[in-house]
Amino acid sequence: MTILVVDDRREVRHIIQAFLESGGYNNIITAASAERGLEILGVERDDPVSQPIDLILMDIVLDGMDGVEACRKIKSYPALSDVPVVIMTAHTEPENIDKAFDAGAIEFLLKPVQKLELLARVRSIMHFKSQLDRLREREKQLTAITDELETANARLERMSHADGLTGIPNRRYFDFMFKKLMASATRMSIPLSLLMLDIDFFKPYNDTYGHLAGDDALKTIAENLHKTIKRESDFISRYGGEEFAIVLFGNDLKAAERLGENIRQQVEALDIAHEASGTSDRITVSIGIATCIPEPHIKPENLIYCADQALYEAKSTGKNRVVTRDSEYLDDPALKRNHTLMARHYV
Repeated sequence: MTILVVDDRREVRHIIQAFLESGGYNNIITAASAERGLEILGVERDDPVSQPIDLILMDIVLDGMDGVEACRKIKSYPALSDVPVVIMTAHTEPENIDKAFDAGAIEFLLKPVQKLELLARVRSIMHFKSQLDRLREREKQLTAITDELETANARLERMSHADGLTGIPNRRYFDFMFKKLMASATRMSIPLSLLMLDIDFFKPYNDTYGHLAGDDALKTIAENLHKTIKRESDFISRYGGEEFAIVLFGNDLKAAERLGENIRQQVEALDIAHEASGTSDRITVSIGIATCIPEPHIKPENLIYCADQALYEAKSTGKNRVVTRDSEYLDDPALKRNHTLMARHYV
């Protein structure tokens, strides 16, 4: 992966490059001006760069041409129209952000850029780009891309889908991508697994150590999950509060259970002290897993319901464990009556 960083301050370029390299992104190109960035991209000479650029991080305020105008030029160049551009700015006035989006930017980062937020946004955007490329390719093989998909893609590109605390995708991103992956798994007749993860005794943790410590614990666990979920076809999100959702595309129940147990052990190995836990002296998690090969009548909420029930069983039978559900549970009469998710009263 090649990332182009455009900023007129050398120290900022160096800091962002160091952040990216610490996250495993080693092919970084920097430019001190928009003009130099366009030259690297081959826009001004109408000659596409020999080394493809996968992502552009560009300051909005630059000497000479500003980042908005540079973004507009990039998006008008056919060979680069699909390259995501993230605007970096210390000015968050709505009119500035709207101009950047109108010019074709997919997202913005607040300056000074924070390491965790930067890496999370880069992972999320590139993961989404990868998924979008795969879906587009498969749709091309089956039928022409529909107006509905184009509209949905355009809408998603304008959405801010990162959770504000942990930096990982948020519930809105989960809802959109889960439906898409369910539809793809249905067409391809391959399994889809959903892991619902909940931190055990999290309210007592906040009561004992304070909400700032609770926030730090959430961020640490989210970062650990990012390191554990390595396949581009899988993704994680913060589902709500202390709960995370992990979607595994093409994984059967046994593979999902192995990954769930690996996650459970890794979180415990973080050794985050938790004196108020009724299960351990450190933070632990409970995980519910549901897997099926989706059929047209199976709705996303069906699989969520089953994973949620598995999580409820894990929480109510001792916590710090993994419980699974396979496709037979999708015939639960409760699902046929309604798809309302069970209320969460976890501890």
